[in-house]
Amino acid sequence: MKKLRENTNDRERAAYNQRIMEKESQLDKMKENRKEVENSLYQLDEDFRRGFHQLRMLSDENIREAQTGIFQEDQRNEELERGFRQKVQVTKEQFSHVFQKEIHRIDDEREELYKQRSEIPWD
Repeated sequence: MKKLRENTNDRERAAYNQRIMEKESQLDKMKENRKEVENSLYQLDEDFRRGFHQLRMLSDENIREAQTGIFQEDQRNEELERGFRQKVQVTKEQFSHVFQKEIHRIDDEREELYKQRSEIPWD
């Protein structure tokens, strides 16, 4: 009987050992994957840094070559932005006014219904 229990315990230990080894393998793989992702993200960051540096250099060069045209374009863009933002602001204010007006109307109707309900006799 003791031999059977020892055999069962040995099998259970072996099963746990196998599961532990699988988990350790998973952990090792996760660490490898993490390192790969970290390296990829570092490389991506470096690529962005280099790319935007080149973009700034080209932009600076273009500014020097056509400074007057760019200045006028910037002014035109700023005017467009101001115009669009002003229109959005006016629309927001109009919407707010209409919304508030509708809230008051519905609130007044509700109050009227409360009043009418309270006038009903209880018999």
